Amino acid sequence: MHTSHTTGNLANVGEFLARGNWSLALAAAQLVLSFLLGAIVATVLLNVARHRRRGRHTSALLVEAVTLAGVGLWSSVYPEEREPTLLWGLSFAMGLQNALVTRLSGAVVRTTHVTGIVTDIGIQLVKMMEWVREGARGHGLGGLAWRLRRLHQEEQFARTRLHVGLATAFLLGCTLGPLCFIHFGAVAMTLPCVLLILLVVLDLSPAGAAVPLAPGT
Repeated sequence: MHTSHTTGNLANVGEFLARGNWSLALAAAQLVLSFLLGAIVATVLLNVARHRRRGRHTSALLVEAVTLAGVGLWSSVYPEEREPTLLWGLSFAMGLQNALVTRLSGAVVRTTHVTGIVTDIGIQLVKMMEWVREGARGHGLGGLAWRLRRLHQEEQFARTRLHVGLATAFLLGCTLGPLCFIHFGAVAMTLPCVLLILLVVLDLSPAGAAVPLAPGT
């Protein structure tokens, strides 16, 4: 099971129910509910802090950092334990993070939803090709070259670059995380916690105050 893969976990619930494996169905359902709880907590914290000039995202970031630190601490003290609560904590943190980024980006970005990201990349690539083709129609190679030169200025190009970057970052994290865990064990959880604390510092700084509120937040 993957703590950020809610689609797969919900599919597992159905599959395990169909097979009559109630214990595994319950385990998968608990991950889904933990993810949901994380999203709820993040949204409540963001709503409470939405009128602040600085630190609007600090509470949610700190809750995520504390959750991950708790999971890392437990895993380092009891390395042989396979406590389901740890999976709940990780899933909770993923739901919290996903809701936080969704609100921050105005529902443009969902960090754990790579299926949607890859879908968007496919849609945007087709839109870019159509834009280039329409501009080149009737103008020959000159029109094609002109459109290609302007492609980087188009909104679809910017969105594609954003989503390709997100997918690449996700893959990098999926590679770096297990690699660090294999070599350093639960201490590897320190890395995401440090990154979250740095984001808290940024959120409390004047630069954080300059970040505009996304529509609907």
